Amino acid sequence: MEKFTKAILDSFAVEKFQNNFKLSNIISCNDKLTKILFCLSADEYFDILQNGVSVTVTETVSRGKKIQTHFKLNGGGFATFKRPFDEYDRAIFDICNSARESGLIGITRDSIFRILTCSEHRSPLPKQATAILESVKRLMTNIEIDFSQTRDKITKYSDVPAQIISPILPCRILHNVLVNGKLTSLIQFTNESPLMTIARAKKQFITFPVELRNIANQNNTILVIMLKSYLIRRILEIKLHKQLTPAITFDDLFNHCLLSNATRWQKQDARKIVIGVLENLKSVNIIHNFELTKKGDSYYSISITF
Repeated sequence: MEKFTKAILDSFAVEKFQNNFKLSNIISCNDKLTKILFCLSADEYFDILQNGVSVTVTETVSRGKKIQTHFKLNGGGFATFKRPFDEYDRAIFDICNSARESGLIGITRDSIFRILTCSEHRSPLPKQATAILESVKRLMTNIEIDFSQTRDKITKYSDVPAQIISPILPCRILHNVLVNGKLTSLIQFTNESPLMTIARAKKQFITFPVELRNIANQNNTILVIMLKSYLIRRILEIKLHKQLTPAITFDDLFNHCLLSNATRWQKQDARKIVIGVLENLKSVNIIHNFELTKKGDSYYSISITF
């Protein structure tokens, strides 16, 4: 086993896996297929996996032409069946894709943690390391995509295969790899994600600096990571598409970040985190201002001005 691991590592550019590796920008797929996959309800998710249900993604493109992409999941991930993909999985998916796009052929578990938390020199605690690896394993779940109807209707998508069967994140995990004198786990990319392939064909990405996640005085729990990840991406999406009513409802935010059934006090704490993220985006001129709006006595949405 040791010789096998060494042979793999010998094929790498070892300097690429230094613990102080920094990723400048996050590249996030912004197409409808990716959005739907990462916001499946528990019922939808289990129906797809257990009953083989196929999901239809319908989009309207130029001149009102409708295109459809179909997908289903067929297992393969070590952590499949436990829960739907969530915003934490999406954050790790984005980091891995961004690392591959920057020219890396792999990324360490510790580097993922540092990028998630914007902490340059910290290493993950055992619980944090486990959460990262479990997420990567879940992202290794196989997805079957039928792109034929879209490919046949629009010639510019002809380079995308009509049928794709691939892990959502094509990779392998190597454990106990020695990097800069420390043992860690290495995620070696084996191919481009099919979601990335399709988003690239559609030119539907959002790119933002990693440093936008660096919020002062916030603990980097999984909940904080999810809230930051969703808010930043959603606000940049609103700005990109110049939406006439730039607002995010708390129902939508809490649904994406697994807070729909949270207590009143948990939601109150989440709103404090949200305000910290928004203040940071305001300080770096991503947004001009924001306001938390109410319906009756309850907070309803975040109105944003650019």
